[in-house]
Amino acid sequence: MGGSSKKGRACLSRVKSFPDWPLIAILVEHAEGQRDLITEKSIWHLSDQAIKNVYLFYIMFTCWGCMFFSATKDPYYDSDAYREDGGDGTGHWFYEKQEEIEEAARAELWREELIEEIEQKVGGLQELEEAGRK
Repeated sequence: MGGSSKKGRACLSRVKSFPDWPLIAILVEHAEGQRDLITEKSIWHLSDQAIKNVYLFYIMFTCWGCMFFSATKDPYYDSDAYREDGGDGTGHWFYEKQEEIEEAARAELWREELIEEIEQKVGGLQELEEAGRK
């Protein structure tokens, strides 16, 4: 087996050289004739990605909470002012009502056109009858 061929090995577990552990500093102050004053300070270090994830979660949760709770607890949606127009608690009723209004307007227009057409035919028949009498 000669040669300088190295086979690459895959690392199954990866360990950071400096993990995200809290750092603790212990300060000891010596005072003449008194007990020593010991102060422990801990500092948490988070990676940039972890900080971004925390803020992203906070923003998403806040937005979700505002939208969810403002929509479910709003007394306007349970009032008669909202329900009298046909509100059913969803946002789709407005479009359904608009479609019903448009359909009624189309039916009225067709009815008017049909009446005009019938009047024209009746008028034409009356003219033919009058012409036939002469």
